[in-house]
Amino acid sequence: MRILFIRSDKPRERLLAEAFVAGARKHGEDAAEVERPEGGEFSGDLPTCELACFVGVKSVRMFRQFWARGTHTAMFDKGYVREANGERVKGWKYWRVSLDGHHPTRYLEKMQMPPDRWNKLRLKMKPWHSGKTVIFAGSSVKYHEFYELDHPTTFAEKYIKRLHKELTERRVIYRPKPSWDEATPIACSDFSFGKGTSIYELLPNAHCLITHGSNAVFEAVLEGVPCIVMGDAVAKPISSTQIEEVEAPKLASDDERVQWASNLAYCQWTLDELASGEGWSHIKDQLLKYCA
Repeated sequence: MRILFIRSDKPRERLLAEAFVAGARKHGEDAAEVERPEGGEFSGDLPTCELACFVGVKSVRMFRQFWARGTHTAMFDKGYVREANGERVKGWKYWRVSLDGHHPTRYLEKMQMPPDRWNKLRLKMKPWHSGKTVIFAGSSVKYHEFYELDHPTTFAEKYIKRLHKELTERRVIYRPKPSWDEATPIACSDFSFGKGTSIYELLPNAHCLITHGSNAVFEAVLEGVPCIVMGDAVAKPISSTQIEEVEAPKLASDDERVQWASNLAYCQWTLDELASGEGWSHIKDQLLKYCA
C-alpha cells in the first residue's frame, strides 16, 4: 500500500511521521513522509497514494482534495486519554487516529475490541449521576471550519439561549476550548475559561455535557456525566444526539460504556507502538474492514 504522511516542520509532527512510516514499512508498506505545502493544499496534481495521513483539522483543504479523488485519509491528533494509572500523562503520549473522518465514530461501534488496552490504563468508570448544571463545551475555530459550522461563539450562543429559554431551568456553564484566546462570555450562562481551569472541577455537579465535537465528552463519560453529542464527538455512539433530551439524556449500560472505551483504546497509539508496527497492524485492519 502506498502511504503518504503529510506533516509540518513541528518537532512533534516529525517524530510522529517518522514513527508511523517506520512501523508501516515493517509491514512491507510503501510509506513516506511529505512536507506539508504552504497554503494548506497542493497545487497541481496530487501526490499519488492509497492513504494520506495528516495531523489535526488544520488540513481541511487537503482532506477535501484527497476525498474528492477517492483517497482514504487518516487524521492524527492528541490522544483521547489524558491520564493513565490515576495520573495525568504527557499531553502527546498518545496519538489518536481516525480513518476517513475527524473521529472514528462512523465505525467505532462495529469494532468490538477486547478490553486489554483499556484495562492497562487503569482508569475508573464512575456510575452515572445527575447534578444541577449543564455544561456546553465548545470546539476550536479550526474544528468549526472543518465542519462548516458557524463561528464557535455564534454557534454556542444559539444553543445556550435555547437551553435557557426553552429546555432547562438548570444553570448553564459555557466552557469554550481552553486554548482559544478569543473566547468571550455568553449571556444566560456562566463562563468557565482559561488554561488554568479544569473540566474536572465542573463535572461533579453536572447533569449532562453538551457539545458538537469537544474531547470533553471522554472525561464526562468516565466521570459519570451523560452527554449530548450534536456532531461527531467521540462519545456519540453511547450518547443522546438531540439537545431536546437535555433533561433525560441517554444512559448507556456499564457494558456498553466499557465496550466503547475498549474500542477507543484501539484508536490511539504511542510513538513506540507506531514505530514497532503494532499500531499500523490495527489501523490497516480497521481500514480494510470499515472503509472499503
